[in-house]
Amino acid sequence: MARMPEFLVIGAARAGTTAAYLYLRQHPDLFMSPAKEPNFFAFEGQTLICDGPGADYINNSCTDLVAYQALFSAAPDGAICGEASPLYLYAERAPERIAHHIPQAKLIAILRNPAEQAYSHYLYARRQMLEPLDDFGAAIGQEEARLAANWQPLFGYSRFPQYHAQLSRYYARFPAAQIKIVLYEDFEADPVAVMADLYRFIGVSDAVTPDVSYRPNAGGVPRNARFQNFLMQESAFTRAVAAVVPRETRRRIRDALVDRNMVKTAPMPSEARALLAAAQRQDTVKLQDLIDRDLSAWLT
Repeated sequence: MARMPEFLVIGAARAGTTAAYLYLRQHPDLFMSPAKEPNFFAFEGQTLICDGPGADYINNSCTDLVAYQALFSAAPDGAICGEASPLYLYAERAPERIAHHIPQAKLIAILRNPAEQAYSHYLYARRQMLEPLDDFGAAIGQEEARLAANWQPLFGYSRFPQYHAQLSRYYARFPAAQIKIVLYEDFEADPVAVMADLYRFIGVSDAVTPDVSYRPNAGGVPRNARFQNFLMQESAFTRAVAAVVPRETRRRIRDALVDRNMVKTAPMPSEARALLAAAQRQDTVKLQDLIDRDLSAWLT
């Protein structure tokens, strides 16, 4: 019998979704899709021809229902299935597609200070050797041109954290009881407590304590661009390693090497912070009422 997920981590990007995915995988009663971010509900039925750096991330998304269901075929009987695709919060049609296929799904959104989220997205793109500009303000200035040239959504740094507009689409289609909002600050401060809360929300025991010592996907600027390219780009060597080393082990080894090649990044430029804060202020004020949380720290 074809399986579909019973819960989704819908975003936000650069707000701890990879860590949440890894910690959810540790629960014995949960089954997560083998690969994070299939993006099915963002692009169902589409032919994807994204351009620009890292376009394969979008172009390789799962757009076929049968292929998507196959991601959960190995789930044990009785396990609750889930997946994590941060693009679901960003993609306008994702809520209607989710409501069509799995209307009873439980939805998890982790939200981060919009300015910090945008800057973290930029640093992640630098880490992945996708962002050629070494100035965040200049990269923001290129957003419109890049997106018009069909570059992947990643490069719309200031567009990703428009949480009120994005979440409103979900609250219009799903009961509030099916939506769980987590603030990134809370997840950073006490990931074990947040995961226990998520386990209860999903409907499994909160007695399981995940190993939260590994925090993946930190951003930064590489010391050695050539070495960073070697780590990030597929090659005959990496394909040979992939044939014998499990995915999770490869990720941890790669991240350890990447971290050694990173230099401590400078704080976000004050001009860029002021620009982003002003642009997102109205959305954040509305978001406070939508999710009934005090977000005053985001506004100052």
